Amino acid sequence: MLEKFEGCLLSLALGDAMGSHRHGTLLRYSDDTAMTLALAEALIERGGPDPEHIARKYLEAWEREPWRGYGPGPPRIFRMIRRGLGPLRLDQRLYPGGSYGNGAAMRIAPVALLYHDDPEAMREAVEAASIPTHSHPLGIEGAILQATAITIALKTPQDGEPDIGEFLQALEEEAKHRVYREKIREVGRLLEMDPPPSEVARRLGNTVEAFNSVPTAIYLYLRNQDPLKTIQHAIDLRGDTDTIASMAAAIAGAHKTASPIPPQLLNRLENKEKIRQTAQKLWKLKQRVPPR
Repeated sequence: MLEKFEGCLLSLALGDAMGSHRHGTLLRYSDDTAMTLALAEALIERGGPDPEHIARKYLEAWEREPWRGYGPGPPRIFRMIRRGLGPLRLDQRLYPGGSYGNGAAMRIAPVALLYHDDPEAMREAVEAASIPTHSHPLGIEGAILQATAITIALKTPQDGEPDIGEFLQALEEEAKHRVYREKIREVGRLLEMDPPPSEVARRLGNTVEAFNSVPTAIYLYLRNQDPLKTIQHAIDLRGDTDTIASMAAAIAGAHKTASPIPPQLLNRLENKEKIRQTAQKLWKLKQRVPPR
């Protein structure tokens, strides 16, 4: 399981870096991984989800590295937090009902790892991790579905394959909104075909809304399972490639670990050892957080 924790975060960061098309000698990740690490640090420091502490860890990560490729919304929210206006649900000042972008889902892997055997606690922790920047129900539900997919992948034997029917049924049972239920059913239909990337993008989406990217990431994992193949397929879809690749790869890494990734590629990943150590700290914390 420790290798699965490491594989989840390392694959997530690699998908982010490759999907960001930062293909120099060093594979640099974007805000997706920066926010994931900030969330992990917040959980480790408090021993669980404290939404106000999580919000401030996001702020610190942005202030430390504002060049990571943030979209327009989060920096505006972080500036409001710095001015003392928050720190929670400030996205509702920018967007009616809050943001339903995929920002909450892209960083949720640490919550899934920590609460993979406690669905109720996981849902509560997902909301705590989401509301500093993405408080719209569709944004939170996207994060819940992404976290659920990671938990199922964690429990799938590394040398085995997921039962696709059971996998999709579990996700559909979590989905409260029609748009997600329909997309999950569409994932099942596409898995019975061999559609080109353009068709997958048209039917599931490849944009920044959570409902146009989380189901796509789940499809990519179920289609490929291998982390590197999953990342490449995500890049072929175009659109929001860094976030979709990172979410899909997080699921694949939770299932297969990072062992299928060529070492010479993984060694080029920025802050590889920091990411691995963060996964190890989450694993140690998990030993002290039994299911309720």
